[in-house]
Formats: sequence, C-alpha cells, structure tokens
Amino acid sequence: MTWFRAGRPVDRREAPPVGLAAPVAAGSIALFVAAPWLDQGLVWCEWVGVAAALLAIGHVRGWRGELWALVSATAALAIAFHWTPEVLAYAMNSEQSLGLLVAVPLVLWDATRLVLPFWFAARVAADPLRAWLPAGVLAAALEGFVPSVFPWKLGYSQIAWPPLVQAADLFGAEVTTFVLYAHAGTLAWLLHAAVRTSRATPATRWAALACPPSSLLAIAVCGLNLAYGLGATAEWSRRAAEAPTLTVALVQANPDDEDGIDALRSLTRRCTAGPVTPGLACWPECSGGSYDARLDSLADAERVAALSRPPRTGMRPLEDAACPLLFGGKIYVGHPDRPRALHQSAILIDTAATILGTSHKRHLMPFGEYVPGGDIHPAIRIRFAMQDEITAGDEPRVLTWSRGPRLGVLLCYEDMIPSAARSLANRSANVLVSLINGSAFTAPLTLTQHRLLAQLRAVECRRSLVRCAATGETCVISPTGSIAAALPLHARGTLVADVPLLESTTLACRLGPAFPLACCAAGVLLACRGVRRPSLDTVARRP
Repeated sequence: MTWFRAGRPVDRREAPPVGLAAPVAAGSIALFVAAPWLDQGLVWCEWVGVAAALLAIGHVRGWRGELWALVSATAALAIAFHWTPEVLAYAMNSEQSLGLLVAVPLVLWDATRLVLPFWFAARVAADPLRAWLPAGVLAAALEGFVPSVFPWKLGYSQIAWPPLVQAADLFGAEVTTFVLYAHAGTLAWLLHAAVRTSRATPATRWAALACPPSSLLAIAVCGLNLAYGLGATAEWSRRAAEAPTLTVALVQANPDDEDGIDALRSLTRRCTAGPVTPGLACWPECSGGSYDARLDSLADAERVAALSRPPRTGMRPLEDAACPLLFGGKIYVGHPDRPRALHQSAILIDTAATILGTSHKRHLMPFGEYVPGGDIHPAIRIRFAMQDEITAGDEPRVLTWSRGPRLGVLLCYEDMIPSAARSLANRSANVLVSLINGSAFTAPLTLTQHRLLAQLRAVECRRSLVRCAATGETCVISPTGSIAAALPLHARGTLVADVPLLESTTLACRLGPAFPLACCAAGVLLACRGVRRPSLDTVARRP
C-alpha cells in the first residue's frame, strides 16, 4: 500500500486507478470529520478523519487530488453546519433561497481554510508520517488569522474530553487544533506500524515498529498535552473551590414571545424571593428596550418613554428588583428616528433602576447585524434587508458596582471570538457573562454548537463563563471548560448557581495571537525546506 510507505515521497504513478476509490475516501473522511460536531462524544472520529487524510497525502498532489480534498472538506462542513442557510435567512429577514445563496460561498471559504493544510503538506512532506507537522502548523496559523462567519476551530471538537484542551490557557484556542493534528499523526504511525508488522517476518518485526522522528514528536506532543491537561484540571479545580463566589440567577425565556417579557419578570421575582438572594440576575440579549445614551436611570417612567425608541418604547425591565440586573438592550445616539449610532448593548442596573454601566457589542454578526462590504458598496445593503444595522462598540468595558464582581460581558456572537474574552480578562474582569438571543437557532444542534464554539473562552482566560440565552443553551461553564450546570433547551426556567471569581491572568491572555504567529513562521521555514528538496518527478527525469 503506497499510503503507508514512510521515509520517502509517494509516487503518484504507483497509485491504483481512481474509480470509486476517490469519492468513497472523500465521503468517508468527511463523515468522520463532521461526526464530533453532530455528537460531541465522538472526539476520536476527528482523529480518524484527519489521520485518513494524512495517510492519503500522496494522492492530494495534482489538480484531481486537490479537487477531491476540497470536495471532502466541503462535504464535512456542509454536514456539520447544515443549519447555516436557515439561520442566515432568518438573520437577514429573507427567503430560504437567499440564505442558501449566501451560505454556499461561506462554506466554500471555510472548506478552503480546512483543506489548505493538506495541500500544503502534500508539497512539503509527501511522506504520510511527516505530514501532520506542516499540516498542523498551517491549520493553526490559518485559524488565527483567516476570518470565518461562524468562527469554528477544528480543535473545538475535542472539548468533550477537557484534559485535551487545557493548554489553551498557554497558547490560545489554536493550540487545540495543532494537538489534534498530533493525535492524527500518532494514529497514522500506529496504522503504519500495524500494517508493516502484519507483513514482517519474526526476525524483522521489531524493525517494523521503528518510529521515525516526526512520529516521535507527535507522540511527545500528545503526551505532554495530556499530562499538562490533567495537572491543570486538578489545579484550577482547586483554585475555583477556594475562590470567592458570586451567586447568579440566569433567566431563560424568549423575549420575542408574546408573553416573553412577563415570563422573564415572573421567573426573576420567583428566584429572588427565596431565602438566599442572588448577587446578580441576568436576562438574555434583546430583552430590554432601545434607550438614548443620555439616559442614566430607568426609574422614571415618563423620562424613559421620552428617551427611548421602538420597539418597546418606555420599557422598564423590572421594578423593585431584589438584586442588580444585567440585560441586553440597545443604546442609540442622536435622533431616535435617525440615530447616528445604534449599539447592541449589555445594560447593568441596580435595585433602584439606576444604570450602573453599559457595554456595547464590538464583534457584530455578519449579515445579521451588518453587511460586509456595505460601507464600500452601499448597494449591497439593499440585497440584505435587516431590521436594524448595528454600530460596533469601540472598546472593551468591564461592568461593576460597589464591592461587586467585575463583569466581562460578551453579547451572543462575541462569545465565539477569543480576542473579545481576552480583552475583558486583561481589563480585570473576574467572571465572563454571555447574553444570547439565539431565537434564530430553532434546531437544538445549532444551540449546542454555539455553546461549543464559546466553551473554550473559560479555559483560555481561566474564568467562569455564565451564558444566559433566550432559548438555550443557558449554562455555567467552569474555568476548566466543563459544564457545571445547564437548563434544557427551548424551555423557560431559571438557573441559580455559585460561580468562582478568579483573578490571575493567563499566558494566553498576555500573549494574544503569539502561537498562530509562531506557526506562520514555522510554516514559512517548512515551505522553504520543501522548495529546496527536489520533487520525485524531477529526480525521475534526471539521467
């Protein structure tokens, strides 16, 4: 089998006729890669899918192989994120056909990002046992700097096994993808060794088990990552147990329902009327009104009515609150009919309805809150009729009150952006709070995947991440990335939990995108080394 020949490039002229082999291989790899996104317990499937792609690396060179690799990547993403057209159509307030039209180039863009590491590895390390390193290096670099509408990273598929992702507090989310490639490289060597051993004689069996340096490196990366993960899990669990806590009440109800606001009010009163009053109550994104930036209190009904705009003109969330309330609303600047700026915001009020602070959403949802390229070509906006076009906030703001916790608030889409959480932790936030609407996500899988894409923020910053969503997934994520408590999806309810307040700043927060930058440099070095090495076809043509 040419796939298992280590130590030299695989000659494409030795490969068997394609026939059905290429589509079957592409489809199988796609299913394995997509599986953990559909069922998060299938972590090992990602290893198998990536390992199979590495073992087939000698067949990727040439336009046919590259095309089949792109087909496989596209199929994997189409399976994993099959809800994309429906969600885009809802966000854009348009027909399903327009959602599909927008989804196709977005999926192709992400598929190209997914397949580029394998194209690269096929050119610089055609040996399957060496291919994991250049592929992993480029994958981490691309994830760090190439934008994506739904900012997934391949390593997120590993978070169901928390010890595998703890190194994110050292090097950021991208390191989880690099380690995933190391797992795949280790699995590729095991398969290679198994095949060679089955064909070896008793005298050559030990030689068949020889491990090349590239595979030894993959095994070392996996071992060190697991050892660090187990140690870090124990250490941060201990720190969380000893830290001061905040009792938070997360209220889950869809404010867009006819009785949604009344449900939020009644649920909040019920959970704060007990023997223990929470230190903070949270409502989802878009649960409040749209207020003038000059408004400093929601206590005066007439003033609120005069300084607010539709929808929900004059809306005051909760009278006689037993504890401070954090909720999502809008803040506008200028005339209410033609505001100069309209922010999606988190608003913190105290028990007297005084506005203690606001935090504006800085990372907006493409096609849902703004149209990419709309500033360059205003005609594009006509194609995407949104109810409101939101203005991005310009700086991270930590919300607090006298002797209260320091809240780093993320609004919906932002909890998938590593830099958004890092900036708040660097501004001294000791707990992360995510307010989410999510009413566009009707399928349970979509809500679960949104939580999956946000879950690593807790590990990167070593902060508790509490998520308050309109329809789910409302949950508390521990500083080790595990889900401590959660409410059922699409069900009204209240989750009351004590969350630790941690203070230390992680290396990942200090370094920012240093790891993907280092991977960029390593990719350049590997590319230069690959250029200097003559290709197999060139050697074959020499006299």
